[in-house]
Amino acid sequence: MEGFWCFVFVAGTIGALVWQFIETRGAVATTTVVTSYAPDDAARIVQGAFGGPRAVFWTTAGGPGTINMRRRGVRGGITMSIDIRPRPGGGSQVDMWASETAIYLGVLVNFAGVVNRRKRAIARLLDTSASPAVR
Repeated sequence: MEGFWCFVFVAGTIGALVWQFIETRGAVATTTVVTSYAPDDAARIVQGAFGGPRAVFWTTAGGPGTINMRRRGVRGGITMSIDIRPRPGGGSQVDMWASETAIYLGVLVNFAGVVNRRKRAIARLLDTSASPAVR
């Protein structure tokens, strides 16, 4: 029976490390969203994704994007950068990535899952397929 629990512990630990590695790769990769919102409207929507109750956990930071938000946390947290560019035919292209991270064990990033969830939330907010007509 001890062998079974030892296996469960080792498999669980390896599984957690693999899951965190996958979350890390997703956080540092650039996620691109194309939307029909004008750049100013897209910027307001993105800023709103960090407001409300979430504003306690996120703060404005310096970085390479149009909008840079740092997650407050241990060892400086993680900075999420968002770049918003106009598209030639109208609308915007929004690129999101983790521009500054705290790395553990050479591969694991602090708060990677939080950035991935913010990316998905912003992508949903910018999805204009179910939105009313854009100005």
